[in-house]
Amino acid sequence: MITADVIYTLQSPDVTYSSGSKESIAKKVLPPDLADSESLVFVSKPDQLEKALKASSPIIVAHKALTLPTDSKSTFFITHSVQLAMATILPLFDGKMNRFNQETKIHPQAFIHPTAHLGQNVSVGPFAVIGEHARIGDGATIGAQVTVEAYAQVGALTILHPQVFIGAYCEIGAHCEFHPHTTIGADGFSFAATKDGTHKKIPQIGKVVIEDYVELGANCAIDRAALTETRVGRGTKMDNFCHIAHNVVIGQNNVMAAGFKVAGSSKIGSNCMFGGDAAVSDHITICDKVIIAGRSGITSDITQPGAYGGYPIEPLRDSLKTLANLSQLTRIRKELARVVKHLGLNEE
Repeated sequence: MITADVIYTLQSPDVTYSSGSKESIAKKVLPPDLADSESLVFVSKPDQLEKALKASSPIIVAHKALTLPTDSKSTFFITHSVQLAMATILPLFDGKMNRFNQETKIHPQAFIHPTAHLGQNVSVGPFAVIGEHARIGDGATIGAQVTVEAYAQVGALTILHPQVFIGAYCEIGAHCEFHPHTTIGADGFSFAATKDGTHKKIPQIGKVVIEDYVELGANCAIDRAALTETRVGRGTKMDNFCHIAHNVVIGQNNVMAAGFKVAGSSKIGSNCMFGGDAAVSDHITICDKVIIAGRSGITSDITQPGAYGGYPIEPLRDSLKTLANLSQLTRIRKELARVVKHLGLNEE
């Protein structure tokens, strides 16, 4: 439950007070179709605004292009981007931290090695394990059954959800969030083939470095480097089930949808976007500001910013044409066979 005054005091450039009482109270957030007299509502279209008004929603956050009524009892905020407004306001309603152990900061069933260092206001859940000489920054939250191995570092205000694994010597920045079952610092996949066809493992003695403000979805896996480091740049966001192989370097502010995969020793620039199930082969370099369509396969370097798709990868417009043409191949083959037969040509 929040008042309009709480939103006003945020002083966010993405949400501006317009009119109405700052004492208006919203107990929840609902979409326009389900709006009621206790809900804050975000609206971007005239019909959505009409539904919110009809429901007497106490607080309405409206796109600046909409015409707001002057006779409503609702309190209005305006925004140039409803999504950015949601990113600003919804944290006020987010009860995520209630899922963690809050009353007892360090749960009695957690194991913390005597040489580990915990900063101020660190929360550690039941059955978590923090290894020797590990360092946990101020205000970090370590969920139940999380493992932070020896000499690993976790930055300030980072949240590790239950059953996250942080391998030895790995470094996690500040303000990160890793969702359940994510693994940081498992061995990279590296084997040497012998003459008899067996495979001998090459030890992976490097680490993973994840910079500040990185968010990883559930079941992600980022492998430690063979000798140096696998790195994920500041502000990068990954969906569930993403895999980053050993020695990969990823720049800043990238977005990867579910199922994204990148093989070893590849380098990805900054401000890139990858659709679901996109895959990057090994030893590939991708420049800044590249957009990759879902289910694409990248097997060669991309040196120019732009949108790409398909397999083999090609400019997105061309890949969409290729995709459209695929459904016509059977018909084209049949018609071509008729032409060959009609002309009496050899099928060679």
